[in-house]
Amino acid sequence: MHLIIAEKNISANRIAQILAGSEKVRASKDGSVSTYSFDTKTVVGLKGHVVEVDFEPGYTNWRSEVHTPRSLIDAGIVKKPTEKKIVNLIQKLSKKADLVTIATDYDTEGELIGKEAYELVRAVNSTVKINRARFSAITPAEIRTAFENLTDLDFALAAAGEARQTVDLMWGASLTRFISLAARRGGKDILSVGRVQSPTLAMIVDRERAIENFVPQTYWMLSLLTEKDGVPVEARHTAGRFTDHDAALAAEAGTKEPLTVTDVKEGQKTDRAPTPFDTTTFIVAASRLGLSAANAMRIAEDLYMNGYISYPRTDNTVYPKSLNLNGILETLRGGVFDADVAWVQQHRRSVPTRGKKESTDHPPIHPTGAATREALGQDRWKVYELVVRRFLATLSPDATWTTTKCLFDASGEPYTATGGRLLSAGWRRVYPYSEAKENILPVFAVGERLPIRKVNLEEKQTQPPARFSQSRLIQVMEELGLGTKSTRHEVIGKLISRRYVEGNPLRPTLVGRAVTDALDNHAETITEPEMTRTLEEHMQLIKQRERSRDDVVDESREMLHRVFDKLEAHEKEIGDEIMGQTAEEHTVGPCPACGHELRIRHLGASQFIGCTGYPECRFNISLPGSTWGKAIRTDEVCKTHKLTHVRLIRKGSPPWTIGCPLCSHIASNIEALRMMPSMTDSLVERLHAHHIYTVSEIAGMQPHDLAGAAGVGAEEAGQLIREAGGALDILRRRSELRKFIRKIVPPKKGRSHAKITKSLVEQGVGDIRALSRSDSAVLKKAGIGETPAAELLAAARGLCNERTLREAGIPAVSLKKYQAGGIASPDDLCYLPVPYLASKTGINPETVHKHADMVCRHLGRPAPAKVTKTALERGRKELLAVPGIGEATVEKLYLAGIYDAATLREADPGEVSSITGIAKTRIHDYISHLK
Repeated sequence: MHLIIAEKNISANRIAQILAGSEKVRASKDGSVSTYSFDTKTVVGLKGHVVEVDFEPGYTNWRSEVHTPRSLIDAGIVKKPTEKKIVNLIQKLSKKADLVTIATDYDTEGELIGKEAYELVRAVNSTVKINRARFSAITPAEIRTAFENLTDLDFALAAAGEARQTVDLMWGASLTRFISLAARRGGKDILSVGRVQSPTLAMIVDRERAIENFVPQTYWMLSLLTEKDGVPVEARHTAGRFTDHDAALAAEAGTKEPLTVTDVKEGQKTDRAPTPFDTTTFIVAASRLGLSAANAMRIAEDLYMNGYISYPRTDNTVYPKSLNLNGILETLRGGVFDADVAWVQQHRRSVPTRGKKESTDHPPIHPTGAATREALGQDRWKVYELVVRRFLATLSPDATWTTTKCLFDASGEPYTATGGRLLSAGWRRVYPYSEAKENILPVFAVGERLPIRKVNLEEKQTQPPARFSQSRLIQVMEELGLGTKSTRHEVIGKLISRRYVEGNPLRPTLVGRAVTDALDNHAETITEPEMTRTLEEHMQLIKQRERSRDDVVDESREMLHRVFDKLEAHEKEIGDEIMGQTAEEHTVGPCPACGHELRIRHLGASQFIGCTGYPECRFNISLPGSTWGKAIRTDEVCKTHKLTHVRLIRKGSPPWTIGCPLCSHIASNIEALRMMPSMTDSLVERLHAHHIYTVSEIAGMQPHDLAGAAGVGAEEAGQLIREAGGALDILRRRSELRKFIRKIVPPKKGRSHAKITKSLVEQGVGDIRALSRSDSAVLKKAGIGETPAAELLAAARGLCNERTLREAGIPAVSLKKYQAGGIASPDDLCYLPVPYLASKTGINPETVHKHADMVCRHLGRPAPAKVTKTALERGRKELLAVPGIGEATVEKLYLAGIYDAATLREADPGEVSSITGIAKTRIHDYISHLK
C-alpha cells in the first residue's frame, strides 16, 4: 500500500481526487478520521500539528518552589499527541505500507508537520521508504508534477521549525509564569509574555506614548482661488507651511491682483504597475477591503486548499520562469474575468513586474483555478477577485499621466498649482483598488492675467503619528525581523484575544501598557526587537545547514537566563508596578454613594461592579453573567455619573457595549419599580438621590431607613416594602418563565426568548402556571409555531402538575411511580378509583388512598373511598371466578371502580360500559352469573 499523508482532511480529499484521475475514490472513516483510497493508494489528512511540544512531567504546578519559572528554561522537552485518533490511524496504516509520501505544505511549518508524521511512521515501521511531494498549489498540474518528482524531507528546514517551537515554548512559558506570579494573576487573568509578542506589543505601546506626548505645532497655509473660462483653480503659496504667523499675515496682505502666469511646465510620468503579492503585501491589500489580517489569511488558506489560489504564505515577489503565466490566463478565460483577461493578453507587458524579494520555496500568490461568485460566497470571492486582479495587473502595461505645473505671481507673492490627467489607464483598467484622481487644469499661457476670487489663510496644527493598523504593523514587523510570514497575523490575533490591544487601528489597553512598562523598566531585552531578530536570523542559518538546532536552542537558553537575572532581582517592583497600573483596568469611576472607587469584579460565572469601600459601603451594580462576555471598561465616560462605559467581550462574538453601567442599571430597573402601585416619579427621584435603584433593595430595607430615604411615613414605607416584595415575586416568576421557554423553544433569528416572554406577559401570561392554562393562539401571537407551541404547553402542564403533587406532599419516590404508570395530574389522584391507581403504579392501595386524600385536601375536594390491600386481593379473586373475566378485564373494571363481586353486582351496566369499553351485554352476563 502507498500511504500519502496530507496536512489537512480537505487537502487529502483533493489530492486523492486529482491523483485518481478517472478512477473512483473510495471515501471511508476509521472512527471519525476520513481516508480516501484508490488503486493501491490511501490518502489521509492530518489536522496540522497532531503532536505538540511540552515540558516533561512535573512542571505543571506554577507555585512549586522546586520548579520555578526559571527552571523551565532548562526543563526537558517531550512530544505528546494532541489528535490521538489521527495518530493511531497513521500508525495503523503505516504498518501495512510499503511506501509513504509526505504531502504537507512546503514551508518551515509544513516541513515540521511532515517530520512529525515521519516520526510517527518510523515508530511502527522502521524500514518503509518515505519520500516527499512539494507543491505550491493544489491543482492537477502541480500535484501530478510533484508526485512525478518526489524528493526527500528537508530535515534542516524542519529543524528550524523545531527550534522555533522549543524556543517559543521556553520563552513564553517561563516569562508568562514569572510575570503572572509577580503580579498575582492566575486562572483566566494570567499575563502572557512571548518572544515575538512582547516586542510587537512594545511597538504599539511606544506609538501610543508618542501620541500622548506629542506637542502640536501651529502653522499656516496660504492659498488663493482664481478661475479661467468658468473653471475654478486653487493655487498654494510656494512657501508651503508658514511657521511664523507675522510672515503668513504679510504674505496674505501682499497677495493682490494682478495674478500673472509666470511659468507653465508640462510633462509625463509613468505610474508603475504593482508587483506580485507576497504574504505581507496581500494582507495590506486585503485590509483595504475591510478584512483583518487573520481573516484574510484564513480565507486565503481556504482558497488554496480548494485549488483556487497558490500557497498564500510566501516571501516571493518575483514569478519564477517555470510558472506558466499563459496557462493561468487561459484558466481564467470564459468566466467573469474574460474581458479583462482578453485585454491583458492583447496589451501584455513584455516582462511581468517584479518586487525586491525573490525566493525559491513558493511563487508569489496567484490564481490557480477558475471560480464564480456564487460558488465562493461574498468574502471568499472578495479575496479571490483581489488575487486575480493583482495577477492581471502584474502582466499589464504601466499607466501614464500628463502633468502640469503652473507658477503665478500675485503682486510679488509666488503661488503654484499642479494638475494631472490619466493619459493611459494601463494596469488600472483591471485593478480598481487604487483610485486614480485626476486634477485637470485649464490651459494657461505665460503672461496671462487672472482674477483673484478669494485669499485663504488657514491655521493648522501638526498631527501626532498615526496608530498602527494591523496591515501596517505587519509591514513594520517584517522590516524589523519580528516573526515570520506565517505567524505575524497570528501574533496580532493573540494580542487582541489577550486584551493587550484593542480597536482598529490598534491601541494598547491598560494591562498591555502595564506589562510592557514593567518589562521595559527591568528587562528591556524582552521588548526590543534585536533579540528576536537575532534568533530569527540564526533559525534561518539552520535552514541553510550553517547552524544546528541544538546550538540555537542553547544560545536562546543563555539569553533567557540573562533576562531572568534582571527579572528576579526586581520581582517585587515588577509585581507592584503591574498591579498598581492594572487596578485602573477595572476601575470605572467614583462610587455615587461614598466616593470610593467602583471596580469591576469577576467571581466565576458572575460579575458585578462593587465599591472598594466595602463592607462600610455596599453599593454595587449588577452585570450580565460572564457567559455573555467578560466585562471590561472603555475610555468613554458618562457625563452624568462620571463612570467609564463598560463592554462585554466574548471570543467569536461581536462586543456588547452596555455603556454607562449606572445609566444601564437605572434603565433596566425602572420598569420593575413601576410595578409597585404606590411608586411615583417624585418617589423614584428621591430614591435615586439616595442611590436606591432596585425593588430588591427596597424589599430588603427596614421601614425607618426607607422612610428617611424616601421622605415618607413609617406606615407608607412598610407598604412600599410589601409592594417591592410582590414585584420581586412577579419578576422571579417571569424569569423562571423565560428560562423555561429557553429550554423548550429553540432560538430563531428575529425570535428571541426575551421577545416571546414580553409578548406573553402583555397577554397576561406571566408565569409557568399561567402558561399551562393558555392556548395555542396566545403562543402563536408570541411568535411560536404550532409544533413547539404544543411541546411548550405539554411541558408547562406537566411541570405544574408535578409541582402541585409535590406541594400536596407526595414523596418523590412515589411520584416517579405514578408518572411511570401514566398518572400525571392531581385530577388523576382525585377522581380515578384507588384500585385502578394501585394496579397501574404497584403502590399499596392504602398508600394510594393516603396520597389521594392529601391531594384532595390540598385542592379542597372530597376524598375518595378507602380500599385495603386485603379487600383488593380478595375482590380480584372474586372477579376472576366469574366466567369470561380475565386479568385484562379486571384492569378495565378497576377503572370503573369495580374491584370485587359486590361492586360488580351493584354496577350500572351502561355506565360501566361507557368507562371501560366492555360491551353492555357482557357486563349484564357478568352480573347475572353473580345473581
